Amino acid sequence: MTKKLISFFLCIMMLFTAVAPVSYSVYAANYAQTLRDKGFPESYIDDLVELHSKYPKWKFEVFKTGLNWNDAIEGERAINHAQQVIEKSAVSNTNYYCSCSKCKKNGSYVIQLSPDWVCVSEAGLKYYMDPRNWLDAKHIFQFESTEYDTSQTQAGVESIIASTWMHNANITYTKTNGDTATYKNSSGNTVKYSKAIMEAAKASGMSAYYIASKIVLEVGSSKSSYAGGSCGTREPFVGIYNYFNIGAYSNASMGLAWASGFLRTNTATTMYSDYDSTKKTGTGTKTKLANEQYFSYRGAIGDYFKGKLYTESGNSYSTGGKIGYILKDDVRTKYLTYGRPWTTPYKTIYHGSQYIADGYGKYQYTGYLQKFNVNTESGSHYAHEYTTTVNAPSAASVMTYKAYAKAGVLDDSHTFYIPVFNSMPSKKCTVPAQSDDSDSDSSSANKVTGVALTSRTQESLSFKWNKYSGATKYYVYVTNKTKGTTFNKTVTTNSATLNGLTAANEYAVKVRAYISKGWTDYSAVNTKHALPPKAGGLKVNSVAATSVKLSWNKVAGADGYNIYQYNTSTKKYTRLKTVSGSATVSTTVTSLKGGTSYSLCVAAFTKDSETKVGAKSAKVTAKTKPNKVTLKSVTSPSTTKIKVTWAKPSGGVSGYEIVWAKDSKFKNKVATKVISGGSTVTYTGKNFTKGKSYYVRVRAYKTFSGKKLYGAWSTSKKVTCK
Repeated sequence: MTKKLISFFLCIMMLFTAVAPVSYSVYAANYAQTLRDKGFPESYIDDLVELHSKYPKWKFEVFKTGLNWNDAIEGERAINHAQQVIEKSAVSNTNYYCSCSKCKKNGSYVIQLSPDWVCVSEAGLKYYMDPRNWLDAKHIFQFESTEYDTSQTQAGVESIIASTWMHNANITYTKTNGDTATYKNSSGNTVKYSKAIMEAAKASGMSAYYIASKIVLEVGSSKSSYAGGSCGTREPFVGIYNYFNIGAYSNASMGLAWASGFLRTNTATTMYSDYDSTKKTGTGTKTKLANEQYFSYRGAIGDYFKGKLYTESGNSYSTGGKIGYILKDDVRTKYLTYGRPWTTPYKTIYHGSQYIADGYGKYQYTGYLQKFNVNTESGSHYAHEYTTTVNAPSAASVMTYKAYAKAGVLDDSHTFYIPVFNSMPSKKCTVPAQSDDSDSDSSSANKVTGVALTSRTQESLSFKWNKYSGATKYYVYVTNKTKGTTFNKTVTTNSATLNGLTAANEYAVKVRAYISKGWTDYSAVNTKHALPPKAGGLKVNSVAATSVKLSWNKVAGADGYNIYQYNTSTKKYTRLKTVSGSATVSTTVTSLKGGTSYSLCVAAFTKDSETKVGAKSAKVTAKTKPNKVTLKSVTSPSTTKIKVTWAKPSGGVSGYEIVWAKDSKFKNKVATKVISGGSTVTYTGKNFTKGKSYYVRVRAYKTFSGKKLYGAWSTSKKVTCK
């Protein structure tokens, strides 16, 4: 009987083994024919069949460009090679770089965008433009429609922004006057970044996941201060935001000028240093302005704009201009569209999404088409492209894929519009591997190692690294992650000191060596802060019995602040509290003793692989109020006398004040007694009226430099005099 059962199950297993491949083969053949009927070339079929077998709800539609493949490539390159750029530090294979006479001069590739973006080669452009290279689950979302999708969720948005400062956070920002603030909507409620993205998506008709991915691609990092479009502190555009880097063709400042509204005078006029709110006119120091004087928006009041003057030279913007008031009638305002100036992160998210929807939604409705405008119906194909970065569509697609996966909607229905060109190559376009005689060695083993910090000051960082065999020089590439700027230095030894740094700012350093074959790969990045400067502006805002509220000046780039108490007897400091975040410049120190004088100071710190604390501020003196007195009893021991007994509070006490009144609110006082000496805890008052009721309360005081500082009143007690 057992042998028969075993034989039966073996037959069943053999049957499934034989049938399953046939079943998949039939499915694949049928679906492949469906794709052919839609107009997909053979070179697309296998990848799409495989995707559909994993995600059967996904729909693939042909977007017929009507363009010949080579014509499309030529069209994208013909206008300007700089329209297509690639980051050297991300792709070390020089076959991706254009080496024509305009893009490579004197043996060096021309940097198109700071810090190391160069024009992509024709082979590189073909690779990124060939849709067949991106028909896998992670990269196909560059072909998904950017239209609003009601199935997308705020949780999905949070998964996209998870690696950034925006994750699960309320919107906070720097105002145009330099103060920090938390954004609140018209109902007075705080708003999370993910909520703002969802609201912008619904209003603009754009995909929330597309908007979130675009923001992360443009300004996403662990801190908002790392990117010019999101920091809010870049001069002269303080308080201006551009999370999509719209108009930032060469650098973030260009995008901020765009987001500020390109304000400039339209006639010769006058700027006033002050504004008289009573007379509603400019006043104070006058500055004559010529026609077409640029200024960044700092506010508006009445008939005037408040702004900071700046000049533009190439891609650079001056930062030391005057601030004042200019008549609105004398200012060009035609660019104050789409809610500009964007003075809050919410405005840039909300109105920026609408701008993209209006400019790209109808004809460039996928991430691919926004980068490679091959839709001839747009009227500006090969132009009107959102970014110059060739890998932007594929990078954003990966973010969307991860968001869908985390939100659990990857298996849901998604529709993809995949471009097809005429006369395409029979196989996918690739880029030749790096040759041995190229000017870069791309082997992952051939890189500088051991980059380590050796010393630092407020204005310098010193690094060393392991010697690279055969190296004749080293290239040190530095990114100021606090300001979003970069610089480099070339040295002939395996060490370098970076001078002229900004205190407390964070610097990411990587090094590569030059050998006979050319440059090696970069080392791993070592990120360190310059030492923080001495904190300043410490002041006491308020005091209570057991707490003191302090505020101080912000230290740009700091990761937080320590509050210290100085003991005048031991000459030592004790840390009382640590405050995280450079933008938090006030705190309340608790658990203090009542009636006590404290000498306090603050110091900024930075935190990378170790915590470094800057110099301590000047000390301030904070005197806490005495603790509240506990009233134990109020009695009338004999005719016309009232006896008051209380408990001495903890902390410093120099004496007490007692008050008798006819009413519980103490508006009708009948007697007051000030008692010197903290140890006295009872007093009997005389000459009260027999049969009358009185209310009594007590408070302590502490004398500092001849002045009494009173604590809170005790609760009151009622007594009837004998």
